[in-house]
Amino acid sequence: MYKVWVGVNMPDDVFAMLEEEVEVIGPRSDPTPPDSIEGVEEADAAIICPIFPANMATFEKLPRLRVVTRTGAGYDNVDVSAATACGICVVRTPDSNTESTAVYTIGMMLNAVRRIKLGDRLLARGEWLPLPQVDSFDLNGAMLGIIGLGRIGGRVAEIAHVLGMRVIAYDPYIDEGRAVSLRTRLVPELHTLLNEADVVTLHVPVTDETRGMINATTLSQMKDGAVLVNCARGQVVVETALVDALRSGKLAGAALDVWDPEPPAPDNPLLHMDNVITTPHMAAKTYEGQRRSRSSGAQQTIMALKGLRPSGLVNPEVWDRRRGLA
Repeated sequence: MYKVWVGVNMPDDVFAMLEEEVEVIGPRSDPTPPDSIEGVEEADAAIICPIFPANMATFEKLPRLRVVTRTGAGYDNVDVSAATACGICVVRTPDSNTESTAVYTIGMMLNAVRRIKLGDRLLARGEWLPLPQVDSFDLNGAMLGIIGLGRIGGRVAEIAHVLGMRVIAYDPYIDEGRAVSLRTRLVPELHTLLNEADVVTLHVPVTDETRGMINATTLSQMKDGAVLVNCARGQVVVETALVDALRSGKLAGAALDVWDPEPPAPDNPLLHMDNVITTPHMAAKTYEGQRRSRSSGAQQTIMALKGLRPSGLVNPEVWDRRRGLA
């Protein structure tokens, strides 16, 4: 029987489903320390947390490992090239958190645009009326610019239309047909989106192309008084440049659920600004979203071990030369 090391919290019924198919080993919850690989030496597959050191040094210590599964859309901590070189399948669950993250993104946008955090702080200080001048605006008729029109970005577009927003998107990897189906105008250049959007929201993975794409230059191309929302990955934004844009008044506000690094340092200026909404990487953390990701991760891990190609396979080039093939 295959052995699967589980290093994330899972619902009881998902564990029961796993145990019907494989021998479950490991902490069965987020391990302490989270980068521990204790017990993985015996595993044929590992369902890992975001801090697990899934790199060549680890893979070389795990000659039995055939599958590494990340529950969620991201797999930043997995060295995919190293896994591929070792014949290890990398699996993710990209559909599991689409709804949770998209709705959270809209919530962050509403909070940032309508300055709800500022109102909360004013009332806590005993202040009522008159209110200070705030750079707030109606979303009905405003322009939303989506960078990355994949699963989450597309769902954000759908919800934004319900609010009466106009929507544009920049994504060089999707076709015009998808944008049309989402009633979204696709723009050919990033600076075009930045120049037009009242709110810019990020929905891209971390790659060489996207790392630091929101920087001093691109922030200067945004509309005066615009709002930036980031529920994607912290490395996409150069935080020092964002601080400068907020302090200067170039941007009216920002909403950030992700950081570089995570967690942010307590003295990070973004944590202490009235016009910035900050949360600890929790956009996908609804009960339903977490359950979907765990269930999908478990099912796809079993599929891969049985020789059935999983839908969330990140490195398809490894499939015909994966570990365990006769």
